[in-house]
Amino acid sequence: MKKQLLSIHHFVVSIILMTKGYDKIQHHHSIIGWSILLSGIAVLLYYIYIKRSQKSHANLEIVAHLFESIALFLTTYVYFQEGKTMLPYVTLTAAIGFLVATILHVISHKKHSF
Repeated sequence: MKKQLLSIHHFVVSIILMTKGYDKIQHHHSIIGWSILLSGIAVLLYYIYIKRSQKSHANLEIVAHLFESIALFLTTYVYFQEGKTMLPYVTLTAAIGFLVATILHVISHKKHSF
């Protein structure tokens, strides 16, 4: 149950990224839109993969957190450009959280490798 709750954030983030990426593509911001959309798709594929395999994959988790972090930083930038007031701070906090999670997973993975 705990793993299911922990992995649901990947699904939520992927939906947010895909919708924002699609929105930016529709508003003729192709490069950033496709970057956000493809990152969302990658995170969704990772979510589906971990749900089907029912296993923990440390390397894939590191990559997924990195994709989420980068895409959320891009989304934060877009929200600031659009003049949103509170939403950029929410995505910035999430982006920093995923970046910290990535760093902690890398450190943890290196400790277990030795």
